[in-house]
Amino acid sequence: MFVFNEKYVSKKEGHYYSCPWIEHGLVFFQYKLTMCCYCGHEGGGHTLIRDNFVGQKIDWDKIFKVKDMFRRFHKKGKINKSCVGCPFLKEAKWDGEHYIDNLYLSHWTNCNSKCIYCYATKNPQEFKVDKLYNVLPYVKDMYEKGILRPGGIISFGGGEPTLLDEFEDLVTYFLDNYFWGLRVHTSGVKYSPALARAINEIRGYVVVSVDSGSRETFKKIKQIDCYDKVRDTIRKYALQTTFLGRYLVSAKFIIIPGVNDTIEEIENWMSANYDAGLYTTVLDIEENWYLANKDNIPPHIFDLIKYAQKRSKELNTNFELYERLQNLMLNEKNSVTLKK
Repeated sequence: MFVFNEKYVSKKEGHYYSCPWIEHGLVFFQYKLTMCCYCGHEGGGHTLIRDNFVGQKIDWDKIFKVKDMFRRFHKKGKINKSCVGCPFLKEAKWDGEHYIDNLYLSHWTNCNSKCIYCYATKNPQEFKVDKLYNVLPYVKDMYEKGILRPGGIISFGGGEPTLLDEFEDLVTYFLDNYFWGLRVHTSGVKYSPALARAINEIRGYVVVSVDSGSRETFKKIKQIDCYDKVRDTIRKYALQTTFLGRYLVSAKFIIIPGVNDTIEEIENWMSANYDAGLYTTVLDIEENWYLANKDNIPPHIFDLIKYAQKRSKELNTNFELYERLQNLMLNEKNSVTLKK
């Protein structure tokens, strides 16, 4: 089931290589439970905890036994194959306790956009969920048993989170029970009062996927005509909150070569973000293109990333690269260093 490689040996007593998700993470997917949702590195991530999961009763002791097994191997310098190359692995003195504080809810694929890069758009039958299970009962069970603790990250993914019947109840439950670190990726087509509350209370981070600097490009990528509506949602989240809360609203741009990979699109997108009151910018790249071309990335892709970084600095905004681009820029830096 698991293959462990001897590639990460700690030289510090009491330390070993691991990550917050292996130690204290849990992901709800459509048909499985995993430790993480990361997949842009060599090993591919999505480290499995339980397969064929569609809403059955969870034995929490078994979940933690799997994590304990990983810890034993990690202490020997052996890392699960799916984790190899992950930028989130780090050497530390982990507490080894049994609790969850990193939670990712990605158990469905319904959406109000039809993004051309989305796996669900490309394979609608494969990702069709006949019966959606509710997550809130598991969240309450974990919290009441002391398993789920505040302090980590709670993320939503899969489809469009705001369309979930239990979305407002989930976010409200987390907020009412003093959780923070909520991270929600949304299309921005639907405005959420619960998210607005999370931002106002400086406890939620909202990432709106815009991927464009114009209505025409937006329609081409999203296959819906809602650019102005999405921009209005962004303004509501950003401007109807405290000054600090504005840092918790960001617009994401996924670089799609051949579609939106121009300086003009990047500039228009960043200018619109700034005008809307956003102080955080997120950049990513289309996964399938990246996996097919990661060993031969065209120079203009690096130029786009560097331009966005430069403009963010000029605008005095926060700038974030997602995992694939982190790896990309790290590899370029290492390549330049070796040439020198």
